[in-house]
Amino acid sequence: MATLQEINQFTPAQFSAAFGAVYEHSPWIAERAFALKPASGFASRASVHAALVATVQSASDAEKLALLNSHPELAGKEAAAGTLTSESTREQAAAGLSAMTADDVAQLRALNASYREKFGFPFIIAARNNTQGAIFGAIKSRQLNTRAMEFNNNLMQVGEIARLRLLDIIAD
Repeated sequence: MATLQEINQFTPAQFSAAFGAVYEHSPWIAERAFALKPASGFASRASVHAALVATVQSASDAEKLALLNSHPELAGKEAAAGTLTSESTREQAAAGLSAMTADDVAQLRALNASYREKFGFPFIIAARNNTQGAIFGAIKSRQLNTRAMEFNNNLMQVGEIARLRLLDIIAD
């Protein structure tokens, strides 16, 4: 874990290395967010998060879509193949997704496929904040939304995932 004092001394490369995995397979966010560091330095964990979120918000729609599509499906092929990032593996396990029955896995994969077909990107939820039951309920209910609503919902979920990951990286 790094302290804010240490983070404020980081070079752009060090900042990118420390925070490049906060957003799934999207180190460009950390690379750009470094430029948003105040002259006095980041004052809190929340200010680091705010710089990262602002970077995402200022990205093009194509970049945002690529960010969403960089996320693995919950209990999807990456989980089955063991190719999830260590962060995603821990987060999905915390929600009980790694201990599901074969029937539950099949149902979640079907829901994931239906969601992706409708919206063009994977269903994203901060698994660490949810239980298996809550995730099943959310993926079903959110399929009633419009694409624009889900695009924004997913970006908010990605921001929450980033906030939670920062808790593991930045010391109080």
